[in-house]
Amino acid sequence: MAKKAGADGGNNALKLWAQGHKPMMIPSVYSEYLGDSVDTLDANDIPVDKLEDHIDITITSKALTFSGVRYIVGNKVSEDRLEPLEMEKKSDKSKDEIPVIVTLAGLAITAMKENPESDRISVSYDLSVALPIAFINKENATKNEQRYMGTHTVTFHHPSGRNVEVEIKIEFCKCLPEGAAAVWGVVFDEDGNQIERLIEDEDGVRKNVSFLDTTNLSFDIGAGTTEIVVTEGLNFKPTLSKGLNYGTKETILKFIETWNKEFPRKGIDSLAEFNEILFDSEHPRHADVSVKFKAHQRQLAVKLSKEIMNKIDDMKDDPYVFIYGGGATVVKDELQQILKQRGRDKNLFFLKDPMYVNAKGLLVYTCSPRFEELKAMAQGVHNG
Repeated sequence: MAKKAGADGGNNALKLWAQGHKPMMIPSVYSEYLGDSVDTLDANDIPVDKLEDHIDITITSKALTFSGVRYIVGNKVSEDRLEPLEMEKKSDKSKDEIPVIVTLAGLAITAMKENPESDRISVSYDLSVALPIAFINKENATKNEQRYMGTHTVTFHHPSGRNVEVEIKIEFCKCLPEGAAAVWGVVFDEDGNQIERLIEDEDGVRKNVSFLDTTNLSFDIGAGTTEIVVTEGLNFKPTLSKGLNYGTKETILKFIETWNKEFPRKGIDSLAEFNEILFDSEHPRHADVSVKFKAHQRQLAVKLSKEIMNKIDDMKDDPYVFIYGGGATVVKDELQQILKQRGRDKNLFFLKDPMYVNAKGLLVYTCSPRFEELKAMAQGVHNG
């Protein structure tokens, strides 16, 4: 039986949530393997709980232009001071190969965690992925699904010289609109149970509310895009939804450019390195970067708040509002302050673990009867 997973391949990072596992984040950055600069023959295997921080893999896959290439992926790129290759600011994620590279890496690592002693692993997955609203249509959603489906081989290279070969068969894949996918994880858990949240009405009365029959307004603030999504329960309303072609990435890249001019000896080489500095309070550059970045945060928060307030006002009937996404972690404090001050905080939820909301929704969707129905229909057509 295929294992279930949801993969949110963002401009900033892959957020992967496989059933029965904690969510995994891998920065969307890689460098081709160009050889070891030092002798690693006496090194040990990477511990199972550290695999995602030391990704050295060879991927053989029809989904990639160059199959059989060896890559250094994610945190190991900055740790080894390699030249980082990231998604461009306006990347079309239906064609960009970085989401495929990091997703296959994450699925392989998940299988390795379940089989830590094995050198050859074969695993099947059902998978859901997503594309931004501004880019998704039936044609590119189908193409995105097709490039994941089928068999891929990922070989993980331990520094000890041990190689672990993981054969990944993706039995079925569905591509959803970003933001709309997340609502599945707001309404249900992966076992299909409705989730309730505590709210307080204008009279101070507290009650638990589920969101299967409510009007829901979601703001998915990502690195490359921001999704403004309206759903009635789970039902996506495309004419009321839209995507903005900016998130946090452009702001961060402008900051990095300014920072590197001012502090060339302490330069920041990639988006992944910036995030490492900003979110690690013990990083040597954290304090200085945080102070310098504050004005950029405020500017972006004000810009996003106007979109949020305009959409809330357009909806008129006090929808339940959810804010999440990797970008939400960057501007949450400023955004929360602005919305409260402007009286737009009714029925407002800044969802916990905001980076993983889309991945959770994709996993819940993969576990749903709707996914199984679509899979059965597709296989029936194929077999028939």
